Amino acid sequence: MKRLFSALALALSLNALACNDHELQQPDMALQVINASVSTAKAQGPMLVTVIGELKNTTAERIDNLVLEAKLTDSSGKTIDVLSESMYGLVVPAGEQVSFRLQGAAATTQATYANAQVRVVSAEGHSRSNKQSSSESNSQLREIAVSWGPMILLVLVWFLLARKYNGKGSNQDKMLTAINEQNALLTRQSAAIEAIAAALNSGRTQK
Repeated sequence: MKRLFSALALALSLNALACNDHELQQPDMALQVINASVSTAKAQGPMLVTVIGELKNTTAERIDNLVLEAKLTDSSGKTIDVLSESMYGLVVPAGEQVSFRLQGAAATTQATYANAQVRVVSAEGHSRSNKQSSSESNSQLREIAVSWGPMILLVLVWFLLARKYNGKGSNQDKMLTAINEQNALLTRQSAAIEAIAAALNSGRTQK
């Protein structure tokens, strides 16, 4: 039981220092777009335009839940198409670099696509911090109390009841001891009666 309470206390402490998830205010500053290029291909169906490149995380926190936008231009720099996509499952670890790909149906002919300008529309950062303000800490403690309080109280009541009714010297323990003594006495009495009956039968046989 002590281990259970220790584990529970540890979980609550870790939750108080849990990941600080937040929407990045300047995602373009946190993530640099590198080596972006555009290509087109046509197999079956409409022609597809694909933008590939790399994202470099310049922060000390993990970034995910990205939304990327690619502005596609012709050789003169005129915008002729736009691709926008939520990059589900794409995670950029702190200080690292990952590749990405945007793809969609082309809105114009293959010859007109020349360049792609990619920007990060939005992203979410995840950092661990134990330097939160007192108001944030109090709010987290209140959430922990509301979430875990009833369960902790229930476990504590169960533990106290178990100690009271199942411990040594409890009414149940005394009753069990009395029953065992009564069973032992009945066993001895039964053996004595059988011995007397056997002796009587033996005496009658000799007569």
